[in-house]
Parts: sequence; structure tokens; C-alpha cells
Amino acid sequence: MIPAIKVFFMLVATSVGCDCKSDGWESVVEKTEALVLHRESFRVPKDPVGSEYEASCVRIRFQIDTSGNPINVSIDKSSRNRVIDVAARETLKKFRFRVPQGDSGEEFALVFEYPLRDAP
Repeated sequence: MIPAIKVFFMLVATSVGCDCKSDGWESVVEKTEALVLHRESFRVPKDPVGSEYEASCVRIRFQIDTSGNPINVSIDKSSRNRVIDVAARETLKKFRFRVPQGDSGEEFALVFEYPLRDAP
């Protein structure tokens, strides 16, 4: 088992310079957050040489199926660190959502931040 740093999913990116909710994505992320029924903690495996990863965020875009599962999951804005991106994508796959009314092809997005910081 790979040791992991336990980092909780964060709905709002609070780090200075983290722009995962920019470019018009803030309203999409807020709408998606309102649909979350079950969330998992965001766990990023430790660097094998013991170094710390740089602070970063990941925006993941996806759709929600009729059972409330995320489908067609893709990294929309990368952290530029494969380990963090994969951890965010795998964490999202364990989330469950309230099934939205309307367009079944609607896209949703959530932001994961590494490391978690206390909100101001």
C-alpha cells in the first residue's frame, strides 16, 4: 500500500494564484457542488523520494449518469503533476451526485486543490 497524504476535497480554491475556477467556470463548479450527495477524501500518494509536491489545483469536467455517477471524466485544467491529476480523477469517480433535471448531456465540473489549506 502506498503511503498517502490525506487531503480533503475542497470545494473552493483558496490558494493565491490557483485559477481553476476562472474563465467562466465558477458558476459551473458552484452548480455541481450543490448536487454532491457523497464525497470522498482526496488522497495524493507521497512522492517516492520524500519531496513535497507544489501547491496546485485540478479542474475536472464530467457528466452525471441516471444513477448519479460521474461519467466521461476528464481533466479540464491540469495541476501539471500527473500524480495529483490522477488522484483527483480517481477520487471523483467515487463521488455520487443528485441526478440533475433536464439535459442529460450537461457538463459539470469540480475543483480539487493540493494541499488543502484552511479557508481564510
